[in-house]
Amino acid sequence: MARQISAGDLRCRVQFYHRSKVENELRETDYTYAPLRAAWANIVPQSGKSAPAQGGMEYVEVTHKATIRASVLPEIPTDLYFMYRGQRYDVLYAYPIYNRAGWLELFCRLVVEDSAESF
Repeated sequence: MARQISAGDLRCRVQFYHRSKVENELRETDYTYAPLRAAWANIVPQSGKSAPAQGGMEYVEVTHKATIRASVLPEIPTDLYFMYRGQRYDVLYAYPIYNRAGWLELFCRLVVEDSAESF
């Protein structure tokens, strides 16, 4: 049986961003990421894997599950990400928690860039 989430478990303050259309100085349509809203979330690591890559590098992918209130994101854009402690989490997909109305699970990938501090 899955563990029930409570409002007290939402301890991570995250900032959501989505892609929005803007017009540049040449009157061309361009896209940029704009802040959507801030919310409280519960972020839990799900899986991680690493593999050798070309040039002596190593590819690492870490996935997380973030639980938020469903009212935070009434509509979920396809190009959504959030920031937490200076790290970017790309949202891959979202599921409502069916046995508990009012909650939403976001499955995301941690994006690690060169020279990024992780905590």
